[in-house]
Amino acid sequence: MDLSIPAAQLMGFTLALVRTTAWVTICPPFNSPAIPRRVRVGFAGAVSLLVAARFTAVFEVDVGLGEFVVILLGQMIAGLALGFFVFILFAAIQSAGELIDLQVGFALGAVLDPLTGTAAAPIGRLHQLLAVTVLFAIDGHTLVVRGYLRSVEAMPVASVDLGRIADELLGLFSAFFIAAIEIGLPVLAALFLAEIALGLLGKAAPQMNILILGFAAKSFIAVGLLAMMVVAMPDSVDSLLMRSLRAAGRAFGG
Repeated sequence: MDLSIPAAQLMGFTLALVRTTAWVTICPPFNSPAIPRRVRVGFAGAVSLLVAARFTAVFEVDVGLGEFVVILLGQMIAGLALGFFVFILFAAIQSAGELIDLQVGFALGAVLDPLTGTAAAPIGRLHQLLAVTVLFAIDGHTLVVRGYLRSVEAMPVASVDLGRIADELLGLFSAFFIAAIEIGLPVLAALFLAEIALGLLGKAAPQMNILILGFAAKSFIAVGLLAMMVVAMPDSVDSLLMRSLRAAGRAFGG
């Protein structure tokens, strides 16, 4: 028995696989090294099978090799851009924790994070893990997948508008930078007041070791106020996720 696969369907699946693989490579939480590589490859292949039909129509007419390569590169850029819209969300939340680490002094004790392969301070890493946990708790991972599927429906093989994507990413980046400051603002404000109090204490009692006392006091304040941030984390993640998906929808015409 001969098994034949139509060339149009094969090339359509190839485009879908390139776009989906690029998206999975950068989009949290699917890009985490904690997820086995085989699982990520299988997930990308399964999603590609779902959307491959959207890419097959372009090959109903003859497409040259050069044009196919251009379309392939466009799909890779589209997948990376879609993943980056969600990646910025987690970067903003982790940045809020890293601002606290910098203020307390925990940034000096940053250690190698085995999941990302980069140096990470404790509170920043805690914020990232909490964001991933909240994302699954609010069913946000299914929203991310649905957002990707809608982007394929809105712009399957059409040329990627890099200008519009850049504008949306720039606006999202500035908004998330402000959000990072807002998320860490309660703890940062308390630490700032603690700095003022320690400065006055050092002026009133010069014989005290303000350096050691200050580190202990700021650590106690930061850990004590983290409970406030944990309570507000679900609303923050939900709000930022919706903003990311809306920006991705505008960038891809969805």
